[in-house]
Amino acid sequence: MEFVCTDPTATVRGANVRSTLDAFSLLPLAGRALLARHGLKPEDLREDQFLPLQRWLNALREIEAEVGPSVMRKIGSHVIENADFPPAFADVESILLALDQIYHVNHRGEVGHYSSSRDEDGTIRVRCETPYPRQFERGLVEGICRSRRTDGRRFSVEFIEGPNAGDLTCTLLVRAVDAGG
Repeated sequence: MEFVCTDPTATVRGANVRSTLDAFSLLPLAGRALLARHGLKPEDLREDQFLPLQRWLNALREIEAEVGPSVMRKIGSHVIENADFPPAFADVESILLALDQIYHVNHRGEVGHYSSSRDEDGTIRVRCETPYPRQFERGLVEGICRSRRTDGRRFSVEFIEGPNAGDLTCTLLVRAVDAGG
C-alpha cells in the first residue's frame, strides 16, 4: 500500500533518502526543511546510516500532496545515484531482473518486494509491491534506464497503474529501443 510500511521497524539506507534533496536542487532549503519536519537530518543521509522507512514515506506523502507527482518521479529517478547498486549488476537488464535483491540490500525489515521477469519478446516486466508511491517507482525504473550502466542503449518504459488497494502499486514494462528509433 502506498506510503504505508506495515513493519514499524523497517529502515532504509540514509543515502537513499538523499534522493529527496537531489530532486530539490533548485530549492535546497525547502527540501531540507521538509525532511526535517519528518525527523530526517541531512547529516544522517549517509551510506552507513539506516533510518526509519516510515519517516521517509511520510515525507514523500507530503511532497506528493504539496508539490505533485512530477517531483515524486524525480526523487525516484535519483535513487540510482545514491542507493547501493552492487557492481555485479553491470547493466540495466541485470539491475532490473535483480531489483528485489538490490532493494533488500538498501532496506531492512518487511518492506515488500519487486517481482521482475523477462517476457518472450525480451520485455522486462517489473511488478512493484512496495510501500513507495507509484510515481516514485516509475522514476526509479526510468532512472535505472538512463543510468551510466546503459552501455549507450536506450530503453522505453511503459507505466501501468495498479489497483487503488492492495500491495501491487504499478507494473513497468521496459524494452530496449533500437538506436535508429
